[in-house]
Amino acid sequence: MAVVVYGAGGQARVLLELMDRAGICPIAGILDDNPAYHGTKIEGIPVLGPIDDKLASFVRVYRIHRAVIAVGDNALRKRFAEHARAVGLRLPVLIHPNAYVSPTATLGDGTVVMAGAVVNTRVKMGELGIVNTRAAIDHDCDLGDCVHVAPGATLAGNITVGNGTLIGVGASIIPGLIIGDDSIVGAGATVIRDVPSNSTVVGCPARSIPHKGVKAAMEANAAASH
Repeated sequence: MAVVVYGAGGQARVLLELMDRAGICPIAGILDDNPAYHGTKIEGIPVLGPIDDKLASFVRVYRIHRAVIAVGDNALRKRFAEHARAVGLRLPVLIHPNAYVSPTATLGDGTVVMAGAVVNTRVKMGELGIVNTRAAIDHDCDLGDCVHVAPGATLAGNITVGNGTLIGVGASIIPGLIIGDDSIVGAGATVIRDVPSNSTVVGCPARSIPHKGVKAAMEANAAASH
């Protein structure tokens, strides 16, 4: 069954390699709204056009049955997943061969587990999550939908993470805490108490700062990386 990829940026390049390693194929092409990508190839895969109402025709022409959402932004992942499902596409779980996922863990549709990541015993993850490179989620954690655990972040046991939350690069969270919906744990933060919904915490130990939203945080991280 053919698969289409949403997004042509850095996340897409990582996932195209993961899909190759995991035997997820054939890849019919990539969709992206940036016209600079149209007519080009990413890792040898053609960019078919924008993410718009033409998807239904692509599905018929290329016999597409699955979609991979290759963007880091939580809200965009949710929107693109709704777009794909509207034409009947399934969202496969992707697990890098060099990741460890416990046989007792549960991963929702569209979840991605990157190289070197660990998802331990009886972890529950909702849909469209990302466990990024070398991130670790220990036993009995419960994560909602569209949660992004960034590279090198560590969640100890029995942690609950709400929908749409970003756990930043290298952050650490001690056991038994509750991290609310649509919150941000900043890069390198050490979280030792619960984090309310729609909050941002940074530092060691983590403290609250004004909350600008997950999307703004991810845009700032992307800008800083260039």
